[in-house]
Amino acid sequence: MKHHAAFGLAVEDLDVVVVEDSKPMQTIIRSILLSFKVSRVRTFDSVDEALESSLAEPPNLILTDWRMEPTSGYQLLRLVRHRHMEPLCFVPVLFLTAHGTRPLVDKALRAGAHHVLVKPISPSTLYKRLQWLLNDNRPMILENSGFYNVYGIQKTMDDQAEKMKTLEGARLYHRVATQKRAKIEEAVVEAFDAKPEFSLEELGFAKRSKDVKKKRYSTAARHIRNAGFSHSNDLKVQ
Repeated sequence: MKHHAAFGLAVEDLDVVVVEDSKPMQTIIRSILLSFKVSRVRTFDSVDEALESSLAEPPNLILTDWRMEPTSGYQLLRLVRHRHMEPLCFVPVLFLTAHGTRPLVDKALRAGAHHVLVKPISPSTLYKRLQWLLNDNRPMILENSGFYNVYGIQKTMDDQAEKMKTLEGARLYHRVATQKRAKIEEAVVEAFDAKPEFSLEELGFAKRSKDVKKKRYSTAARHIRNAGFSHSNDLKVQ
């Protein structure tokens, strides 16, 4: 097993090939790299030009865009990773793309890329990634397919995919549970809105109050009747 071509070097020692079909982006990347005082920067508009120069003088690092015509950055990666392309098969590849989706990152890393950076790229971010790359001691291994790749990357990506699958399952469970809870709360609200105007306690209290009034009225009525009866007797006696 062998380390990638930039392992152990200093930033100032790097010979970098930049493949970018946008002239303004070429200028930006070149300026950033030269501000790091890298040894050499070669810029190319197409994969064919970059590949021809790289075969003649292998670089320590390739920075390439993902979407290019007629040959894409992904196709460039597959070309240089083939075992018949030695020593280019050991050159680390960093992608620069404006479309850093999860499937794209997964595809790039599984194919042998060392990192994917999303445009627009800041100098500090690129410098940190370069420092990380220069200390990345994962060896390059030859797979059964005949292409070199970063050791352990397939298992790493499989583990991440499994974690994402588990996380997505947890999110789905949370959504279902939230929907069920919302339905239960709605049913409770509807049941509360449909309850009688008075509670049982309130009805019981009202009933007792009515009984008390009735009882009081009956006592008063009897007193009046008794008083009236006594008055009638008094008249008869006279």
